[in-house]
Amino acid sequence: MDAFLDRLDIYATGIWLPLLFCMTVLLFVVFMPKRQIDWLGIYLTFGVVGCVGVLLDINILGEYFDLFDLGDPGKEGIGDLASYAIIPSCLAVIFINYFDKKNKWLYVAIFTGISYSYEWLLTQTGYMKLLGWQNWYSIPVFIMVYGVWLPWHHEVIKRLR
Repeated sequence: MDAFLDRLDIYATGIWLPLLFCMTVLLFVVFMPKRQIDWLGIYLTFGVVGCVGVLLDINILGEYFDLFDLGDPGKEGIGDLASYAIIPSCLAVIFINYFDKKNKWLYVAIFTGISYSYEWLLTQTGYMKLLGWQNWYSIPVFIMVYGVWLPWHHEVIKRLR
């Protein structure tokens, strides 16, 4: 059992933060009133955002460029899965569900702030180790994701109906 837990990187410093945040946003997604997204949209968003998050963060930024590490650098544990796939997917679903074109930039600012704060807290708790990255580098990425990509993604989902 210890070997299993060790492979999950459950003993990493600060692991409590991604696990707690993951459970919080997952529960929020499950119980939030569905306004602009249904379960099919949630399913599609989870798949797309989770895949993109894992490909970009683990394969490109984390491995290829080696800009940061989460937990033990030699292990891809449960905290990595939560931070790269589940949490971004949940935030994307919540964003799409409450998104309002009239107040677009307010929503972009709020979700950029949430995403930045989460990343900053990962660094502060010691779970994320920066190797060539600075937390503020993510701000333009978050603005593009919330301001351009997710509204476009939502339009694609609506057209699939």
